[in-house]
Amino acid sequence: MEYNALAVILFGLIGFGSTNEITSIVDTCCSAGTVWATSNQRCDNFKGNLPALSSTYTQMCRNIIEVCCMKSKQTNMCDAGTTNAMNGGRCAVRDDALAALSYKECCQCCQMGLSARQAGMRCTAPSIGNPCDFTFVKCCRNSTSGTGGNGVTNPNEIPDDSKEKGDLEDIDECAIFGSEQICNQICRNTIGSFRCECNRGFKLAMDGRTCYRDDCQTGLAFNTVTQRCEDVDECVIGTHNCYGTNEVCQNRQGGFDCGCEDGFHRNRTNSKCEDIDECARRMDTCTSSQRCENTLGSYACRRIVPCGTGWTLDERTQECTDENECELKTDNCGQGYECFNIEGSFRCNPKRCPEGSRFNLRTGQCEVFNCPRGLRAANTSLCVDINECEQGNVCASYQTCQNTYGSYSCVDTISCQPGFEVGSNNECVDIDECTRGTHDCKGAAECVNRPGSYVCSCPAGYSRVNGICQDRNECQLGNVCPSNAVCQNTPGSFRCVCNPGFELVGEQQCRDVNECDDQNVCSQGCVNIQGSYMCNCETGYTLASDGRTCVDVDECRLYSGAGAGVCSGECINTPGSYQCSCPSGWRIMGNQRSCQDIDECEDGTARCGSGEDSMCFNTRGSYRCPMVRCPAGFSRSSLGPRRNSVRCRRLSFTCRQGDTECLNAPISLSYNFLTFPTNVRIPTDLFSMSGPSTADKTFNWYLNMTSALPRQTGVNPATRQDFDLRIGNNNAVVALMNRVEGPQDIELQITMQITDIYSGYTGNAISMIYFDVEVDSDSVLCQKFCSPYDRLCLHNETTSVSYHFFSLPSLPVVEQPSILLNITAQGFILVPQMFLHIVSGNDDGLFDTMVQAEIASFRLVKPLVGPREMSVMLRLENRGYIGNRLLSAHNAHLKLFVSRFDY
Repeated sequence: MEYNALAVILFGLIGFGSTNEITSIVDTCCSAGTVWATSNQRCDNFKGNLPALSSTYTQMCRNIIEVCCMKSKQTNMCDAGTTNAMNGGRCAVRDDALAALSYKECCQCCQMGLSARQAGMRCTAPSIGNPCDFTFVKCCRNSTSGTGGNGVTNPNEIPDDSKEKGDLEDIDECAIFGSEQICNQICRNTIGSFRCECNRGFKLAMDGRTCYRDDCQTGLAFNTVTQRCEDVDECVIGTHNCYGTNEVCQNRQGGFDCGCEDGFHRNRTNSKCEDIDECARRMDTCTSSQRCENTLGSYACRRIVPCGTGWTLDERTQECTDENECELKTDNCGQGYECFNIEGSFRCNPKRCPEGSRFNLRTGQCEVFNCPRGLRAANTSLCVDINECEQGNVCASYQTCQNTYGSYSCVDTISCQPGFEVGSNNECVDIDECTRGTHDCKGAAECVNRPGSYVCSCPAGYSRVNGICQDRNECQLGNVCPSNAVCQNTPGSFRCVCNPGFELVGEQQCRDVNECDDQNVCSQGCVNIQGSYMCNCETGYTLASDGRTCVDVDECRLYSGAGAGVCSGECINTPGSYQCSCPSGWRIMGNQRSCQDIDECEDGTARCGSGEDSMCFNTRGSYRCPMVRCPAGFSRSSLGPRRNSVRCRRLSFTCRQGDTECLNAPISLSYNFLTFPTNVRIPTDLFSMSGPSTADKTFNWYLNMTSALPRQTGVNPATRQDFDLRIGNNNAVVALMNRVEGPQDIELQITMQITDIYSGYTGNAISMIYFDVEVDSDSVLCQKFCSPYDRLCLHNETTSVSYHFFSLPSLPVVEQPSILLNITAQGFILVPQMFLHIVSGNDDGLFDTMVQAEIASFRLVKPLVGPREMSVMLRLENRGYIGNRLLSAHNAHLKLFVSRFDY
């Protein structure tokens, strides 16, 4: 079946043009297909250069290349199957292998020939058809000679069993195999071979065996299977000229037409296929709640009415569907509540509690509750009244019981005034509360009985409070003393005492004492305040422990142990101030405190060799001149845009047989030089590598550490566990997962193994990464220290101020918030209510804050691209449990230096 279909394609092509022209095209293109088959697994992906032909025959040549490639594959597979059978192997082959049927046919027919020879049968063709007949005869006669075209044995090379080697005579192939097996019509035997001829009205095809008619009309070709002229589908074989934009070939009997694709129509003016605007022509099916949007070759209906809260728009159907907040976990039902979804919303139902317990809205739990005296717990989770009157004998005989909520009362049947009761003679008599002790006079109060009542009498200067005679505190009655005095209560009276810093004038007047009148009270400045004074100092000085003397602040020594200190370089103390200077390789920045690295490679001050193998690599405060020399067989490319990488390209991919060094050489080799400080944010991406984005390639990635060499004693070398390799579809990213100490040099090797899924070819691309890790400091902390006499300092809630310096790479993509700084509240018994505010420096909205328990975080939420410098101020407030009282505050000043590089 494979060979008959092949004949139809070839003779369909012969129906066009003259015989000499088609013969030339077939010869030229078929040779390219045969060569392509020797080095490729597939025949439908020809990527070589087409022979120099007219554009009219381009598609025809591609068809011929694919056909001849398949014929060559069939020949090779037939030879392989025959060899395998003659070696005693099984006829097993992958079903998806190209020309697998040819392999099985030749292998099994060879096994038939071997079995016939073993059984003593004659080696006559079984008339099944070629290549089976030829293979049968070859294996039956135990021939080891080569094979001819189509994977069959050349009849000229079949030895006769009756002849000894060296005693050969001509074989009549036409008689042995039959003319219908070798030729399509007439077989003529020749000395050492044979030839095929055709009847009148037929011509011999290029295969030298098949005959075809040459009287078909234009657009038709003779089918050697059906033996008639049939229509040629120009659209399939590629002989049409419908190659305009959005054009499509439409076959018809004896020819073809060029039409437009669906959604396009032909412009009568320029004869081009143009898009049909279904929206403008009202050919769409959009509803009144949808908007028609024209697309190339079609249109789309977009909903214009929003769905509203609790609904989601289905992009495919453009319908509003209910959001199940319970499944999406977007409800706000607290602990102890069950979420119940309803159309467009949800409902939070509290869980039912057993009798004797009720649901606590704050904790979300069922809690056992006790009712007050006179009440009992009910099934409704409420306390209900107990009717004591139903218990009996709770009142005297002359009284009736009346139930009340939570209690009861006994009502006399004889009505007496308050303070009187029914006597033994059923008459109302006075109740002596003082004698009975039923009064509430306590302490020094004296009970005095009155008809129907009583009074509690207290001594002078005392008043009855909660039934007890207590001293009357006149100081609580109002402004009995001036504001600069303190009222002191005395038994039955009070006195006024002036506050410190005030002196008594008269009997109840206090006057402020101006301590600043004494010029020796402060060494520099004095500020009088009501009731006291405050010494202050000029900038760069601070008060001594006596609260009066001003001493110079040595800023360099004071902050030398806190991160980078006040200077990122060298600090020089001066009276009342300080100066900053930078080491070699750095320059002072505009803030006169920070040092900026000098890129010696960019400004041309670096002294590196001028050879082609030398390069300049900038480091923090210096530079390096690594020598990069490509291995033999590779050529060095120019430096990358960042001037930190060198790529070595392989010159040739052709290797001699057995040259393992050439076969194992990588496809490409690159050397990359990077630097980062020890305080770089963790985790962070350092290097990425990607391969071609094609479906016929698979990738395997490997990351190895070649070396880690500290440049200073006591520095721990980095390990492979400090790095991670994050693998994607066709790319991988090297990320730093742990902080590494500096200074040290680290060398990593990342290998990208590429495998072609069709050819099975595997190659490696290797990138060598050299990291220069530098030491860096990042913060300064200033804590408040107040003199016990400095009231302004004592009442200032800001307890500390910190300065932080960050070196960041450019971050063009931020997939999720990245934490830059964590501030932890310490020294609190209970976790306070913390609020972290961005006071300034966030005009572009690049940052936000988050507070969890005692940790407040400052995060980057949007892309940040350098080079740039940024100053940000944060204020952390610690408040009481309910949030209305400020306990303490911390101010943080951040300085961010963003590199123009993303590593």
